[in-house]
Amino acid sequence: MMDLPVRLQEPKFWLLSSVAAFAALHLTLVNRAGNSELLTTSVLFWAVAASLIWDQRQSLIFQGSLGASAIGAGLLGLTLSRSAELPDATTFLHLLPFVCFLGLALLASGFQGLRQYWKELLIFGLLACHPFLEMALQVINLSNLTAMTAAFLLKYMGFIVDREGTFLNMPTGRVEVYAACSGIQSTLQMLNISTLFLIMFPLRTPCQRVFCLSVGVLLGYFVNALRVALMAILVAFSNRYAFEYWHGGDGSLIFSALAVLVFGGFCWLTFLRHPTNQTPDLGG
Repeated sequence: MMDLPVRLQEPKFWLLSSVAAFAALHLTLVNRAGNSELLTTSVLFWAVAASLIWDQRQSLIFQGSLGASAIGAGLLGLTLSRSAELPDATTFLHLLPFVCFLGLALLASGFQGLRQYWKELLIFGLLACHPFLEMALQVINLSNLTAMTAAFLLKYMGFIVDREGTFLNMPTGRVEVYAACSGIQSTLQMLNISTLFLIMFPLRTPCQRVFCLSVGVLLGYFVNALRVALMAILVAFSNRYAFEYWHGGDGSLIFSALAVLVFGGFCWLTFLRHPTNQTPDLGG
């Protein structure tokens, strides 16, 4: 208890407290916007970032400079002023954690100390790039690719199906693969999960890292294509209730959880069972 006033004056305490405060602000704004997918991702990202800071709390170097402090304070001030308007713009909500953390890092450690936070900045940078990655996937027409994959799966399972663009035609019904069902969100979600895995469990070689990321992304894509194939079967059998469940209810979350579980099993069997596959985490 005697050390408590001293500990409260330590920079690392204020850094952790500030991260918690901005995390609460961001999650409140996301929850208010009603974006459940972004809320789940944001909770995970903030939790990992906080864990990383806590792990290196004894080795952090705090050496702020006037210029870095001015820029950091400016970034935080702009963020707070924009947040006061209670925005629900998706791009701003994706960008806010990166800007906030960059501002905090500049205040705490200056330009030279930014390298200490490269993992946290990478995590939030990926979140900031999410809208642009989503646009890139829309450009390549992922709906058409998903329809092709779902049609292949249906034929492989013995169903009669004819694909016309994004339409899957079966003898007793047809479905259209809209952009919302194309797998963009599930693919990006698994990109996030695989990136977090690489940060928490660094792999030894670049080939292993690329392989891990590729498996994560492809799992997100193929599991969603399997969900689309299931919905086409349900439409063909005129099971409207089951279709609605797997389309937008808890059923879609089950497929997301399935992709994460399969990826977790893959990582355990491929990398974590063999410690030699991992490289020592040198931090900073």
